Amino acid sequence: MTKALFVVPVADVERGPRTVSFTLDEAWLLAALEGTEATPRRAGSATLELSKSGREIMVRGRAEAALSMPCVVTLDPLEIDLNPEIFLMLAPAAAEPGKNAKKRPPAAKDAPAEPRGAPSHKRGAKDEDEEAELLDATAAARDTFEGSQIELDSFIREFLLLELPMFPRRSDLPSSPGPAIGPRLATPESDEQEPVIDPRLQPLAALRSRLRDTKE
Repeated sequence: MTKALFVVPVADVERGPRTVSFTLDEAWLLAALEGTEATPRRAGSATLELSKSGREIMVRGRAEAALSMPCVVTLDPLEIDLNPEIFLMLAPAAAEPGKNAKKRPPAAKDAPAEPRGAPSHKRGAKDEDEEAELLDATAAARDTFEGSQIELDSFIREFLLLELPMFPRRSDLPSSPGPAIGPRLATPESDEQEPVIDPRLQPLAALRSRLRDTKE
């Protein structure tokens, strides 16, 4: 995902709302799905509308992708169809630090010291640093565009990845492997047989047996 393929000029959006359609070819999908077990079955698509909202640009629409993923139980390939709704508010990226940053004026050497016990109305450097860190964190969490073009590749990829099932499973499989503690089974040698116990529940079964013996 080095070079952006799905780009919209900001100038086009400033002239009015614009609707764009992109083809998500298999090569792009393979790169976007790298690190997952999903593979594309064919090319996908994305249709988006971009419009100006103040200084921000609103992006909304849908993407489509037909994928294949292995079942977590049988490893059989499953067909997964993604159709995520896309909604973004993109703000212009902040200027690089230092270009338009305001420098804090140095403290005057001859400024009179405030009397002890007097309430201070000045904000300390620590408060200003904490506020700057909070603003930086807020800005980092926002979706942004930079320069004169809006690159949408990473946003489309993110919405597709969020739609991937974590544990794809064949629909014809039972929802659970069966009861952990099975029913009693009759055999020719004995009318009763100890229930089949999941090894993970053996401590609980032993506790139940001790409690039953105490009551008797």
